[in-house]
Amino acid sequence: MFNNYLKSILTVVVISHVSLLMACTDVKQKEKLTTTANYIQENVDAFKLAENFYFAVKNGENAQTYITQLENITKDNLESQLQTNDQKKAFWINIYNTYVQYLLTKNPELYEDRSNFFTEERFTIAGKKLSLDDVEHGIIRDSSVKLSMGHLKDPFASKFEKKFRVSEKDWRVHFALNCGAKSCPPVAFYKSETINEQLEKSSKTYLTKVVNYKKEVGKVYVPKLMDWFRGDFGGKDGAIKILKNYQFIPESADPEVEFLDYNWELDLKNYI
Repeated sequence: MFNNYLKSILTVVVISHVSLLMACTDVKQKEKLTTTANYIQENVDAFKLAENFYFAVKNGENAQTYITQLENITKDNLESQLQTNDQKKAFWINIYNTYVQYLLTKNPELYEDRSNFFTEERFTIAGKKLSLDDVEHGIIRDSSVKLSMGHLKDPFASKFEKKFRVSEKDWRVHFALNCGAKSCPPVAFYKSETINEQLEKSSKTYLTKVVNYKKEVGKVYVPKLMDWFRGDFGGKDGAIKILKNYQFIPESADPEVEFLDYNWELDLKNYI
């Protein structure tokens, strides 16, 4: 009887020690996994991540892994990689274009209320919930007030926006951003090392397709984008200067500028 009682006590002690060891092992394993996850978040290549996200969406593959990584990348890591305007423009143009394609491919009905589609916070980057407008007008357009035609800067920009926004507006981004409409420029993947050449090409390609100069009536028809964001383009005088620079109108010409209508018909997967 005593021996059986002693065996029972020893069994309980052994089981308790084994459980404790297992618990300690689980804690250490969890700590190790957490440390590894933090290391990845703090050292992930933001540009490669954006590229993987872009091509997963373009090719119709599961993009959830990249979405999660974009959500969890640390602000410090992202900031360390987005130091120049070229780096900021490339990263955020790709994020904007890819999320437009991802969201509307997943649920085209979102486009029925375009205002809500662009203004509602729909994704997270580095722990910050963002809308498409936050990215376009806040970050890419240096905190421009959306309905000010590019003439007013938002004095109430968030800390996140101030940290990641470009320091100087670039009118060429309007020929790189695709909002899902038929009149939008096609989608391309932009690299910080070559973004100036790419923006030049996308701008000239878009304008070549849209601009219509009628010498006989003294008018030049230009994209509606140049009206909506006329402050970015330098007004009508700025538009004329751009058209002359790209040789769409003669240097000596002084035509009246007319803005074309914008086709808002949904047009997805318009990739270069």
